[in-house]
Amino acid sequence: MRWIVRIVGIVLVVAVAVVLVQTYRAHQARLAAQASRAQPVVAPTRVKRVGGEAMVVLNSADLDRLGLRTAVLKASTTAPMRRLTGEAVAEPDRVTAVRAPIAGRLALPDGARWPLFGDRVAGGTSIAQVSDAKPLVVPRGGMVTQVGAQPGEMVQPGQLLLEVTDYDEALVRVAWPPDVPGPPAEVGVSLAAEGARVMRARLVGAAPSADPVTRLPAYLYRAERGWRGVRPGAAVLVTVTDRGAPGRGVLVPDHAVVQWQGLAWAFVEHGAGRFRRIRVPTDHPVPGGFLAQAGLSAGDTIVVEGAEQLLSEEFRARVTVGDEPAE
Repeated sequence: MRWIVRIVGIVLVVAVAVVLVQTYRAHQARLAAQASRAQPVVAPTRVKRVGGEAMVVLNSADLDRLGLRTAVLKASTTAPMRRLTGEAVAEPDRVTAVRAPIAGRLALPDGARWPLFGDRVAGGTSIAQVSDAKPLVVPRGGMVTQVGAQPGEMVQPGQLLLEVTDYDEALVRVAWPPDVPGPPAEVGVSLAAEGARVMRARLVGAAPSADPVTRLPAYLYRAERGWRGVRPGAAVLVTVTDRGAPGRGVLVPDHAVVQWQGLAWAFVEHGAGRFRRIRVPTDHPVPGGFLAQAGLSAGDTIVVEGAEQLLSEEFRARVTVGDEPAE
C-alpha cells in the first residue's frame, strides 16, 4: 500500500511540473508577441542608390499596378508666356431676374421642383405661380445664381424670386499689371481648378471698374465657349504671350509635373523601371506646360501619367506605424 502512495505522489509532482513549464512557455510567448507588436512597422522602400543617384526602382508587376505612362521630350522654340489671374464674371444682359408679378403665395405646378442655387434651368420652363397670376416662365436658360424666395412663402410685387445667369459664353475679368504689355487682342484662359484645359478668349474692352482686390486696371475677355458649372468669382488663369525673344528648351506638360515642398518636379526614366525625380523650372510657362531650359534635355523620357504615385512610393518608407507621438 505504501508503494502505491509513493507512485501517486511522484505522478502528481510530474504533472505539476509539466503544468508549470507549459504556463511559463505560454507566458514567454505572450511577452514575445507583445514585443513584436510594439516595434514600428517600416514600409518596404523601393528607393535605391543607382550610380550615386536616388531612384525609384520598380519591377514589372509594380509598373503594371501603377499604370505609368511616359513620353519623350522634344526640343521646342516657344514664345515665353506670362500667367495672370482673373475671375469669371456675369454679363448684365445675360442675367435674367424672375420677379413676382403680384402679391400672394408662391406655389409650384404639380410635379415641378423649385430650382436650387447652382441648378441649370432651361429657357421657356414654367417654374411657379403667384396666387392666380399667370405661371412664371424663365425666358432665358442658364444657371441659378440667386434664390430670393421659397415655395409656400408670401411674396410682394416685384420681389426677386430667381436669378438665372447664362454662362454659355464665359466672360473673364483680368487684373492687368503695369509690367505686362497689352492688353493683346487674344489670350488663353482656363479654370484654375482644371489646370490644362485652355481655350482662346478675345478682348471685349476695359472693365467699367478696377479690379476690386488689386485695384489694378481690369479688362474683359470673352472665352470661345463656356465652362459647365462655373459660378461668378471662379478663379481663372490667363496666359499672355510675351513679346520678347522666343525661348529654347523642352516642353514639360502640365500633367507631368507634381508639387512637393512648394516646388515643381517631374520623374525622368533611366532604364527600365528606374525613375529619378528632377526639378522643373516654372519661370517660363507656355501653353500646356513649362519650357525647361536647364536640367532636362530633348530625348529624355519623363512620366506623364502616374508621377504622383512615384512621389508617394519615394516617401512611403519614411512612414512608420506604431511610432506616433501620441502613442
